[in-house]
Amino acid sequence: MGRAVALLVVPPVDELDLVGPLEVFGTANRIIGGRRPQYEVQLMTTMRDRKIAGANGLSLLAHRHYHAMRGTADSVMLVCGVNARSMRDRALSEWLRRAASTTRRLGSVCVGGFLLAEAGLLDDRRATVHWRYVDEFARRFRRVAVDPRPTWVQDGNIYTSAGISAGIDLALAWVEEDHGAATALKVARELVLFLRRPGGQDQVSVSLEAQAAQTKSLQDLQVWMTEHLGLPLSVERLADRIAMSPRNFARAFVREFGTTPGHYLAQLRIEAARRLLEQTDRSVIQVAGAAGFRSGDVMRRAFIRALGTTPVRYRRHFQTAAARSRLPAAILRGPLVAARREIARAARVGMSSS
Repeated sequence: MGRAVALLVVPPVDELDLVGPLEVFGTANRIIGGRRPQYEVQLMTTMRDRKIAGANGLSLLAHRHYHAMRGTADSVMLVCGVNARSMRDRALSEWLRRAASTTRRLGSVCVGGFLLAEAGLLDDRRATVHWRYVDEFARRFRRVAVDPRPTWVQDGNIYTSAGISAGIDLALAWVEEDHGAATALKVARELVLFLRRPGGQDQVSVSLEAQAAQTKSLQDLQVWMTEHLGLPLSVERLADRIAMSPRNFARAFVREFGTTPGHYLAQLRIEAARRLLEQTDRSVIQVAGAAGFRSGDVMRRAFIRALGTTPVRYRRHFQTAAARSRLPAAILRGPLVAARREIARAARVGMSSS
């Protein structure tokens, strides 16, 4: 038997919020194969005429109105347009509460979290929404522990996501839960996704924000910094890289990026370390060296300042299943030997965290 997945749509919606997850489940069916589809997707809507209007002009027709849902869904994903933030619908709230108690998973894409919160399903839970609406969400729903950073969040059987491409990430996470990391990676590869992001990854990365710079030399420098985090990247060295005086460089950097070179570099290194902690089995000291920190202790202090947690705790919460499966081999290699080797290498190249 396939898993019944209900996509409940409150239109008008950004098309990718809906089509992205739909394509993930369809691709999983094609990759896994079998006599019956692994996912039997039921497309439902709150509109009586079953029409789903897209914000960019695409129009779809749902299978049925949500009150006419067939059977009981294994998983329900709520997809909403931005106007749904102000929606008050008692019947829908009651339906969502029933779904939360009868389905294995209930998830939301983008501002769908507003409707889950309106139904009381996120009280005393951790949740996220699209970064643009986080402040509004936090003001309205004070009992929800809103986290603006992750692409998606799980608390019990309730999942919330940032929307747009994060809806794809959430659907892939469900495929991984059901069929394992290898299958989820095959689906991501089939869809030509650059990266299958874990839920803990920030909605907006440091590198992505930096691409808004107007000066091409600074854009090129940003890319170079990302590729050379293991070097001692002082202000003087960075300024010399683009043929500027340190003083003028520091001013131009703040003007373009809204932060100092040192703070920006620290953010880049934390972001790189987070990816390594999530996706590899490297030791904390190895991760620190690869990300450009002088030592594991320096990285630990940086994590506490920026994220309020240690690298070890961060890995425990966000490391992917594929990376965890490689841990026994890492243990056999001998963490103490690896640590001594990494300390010696760091001393030779004179890595700096500044």
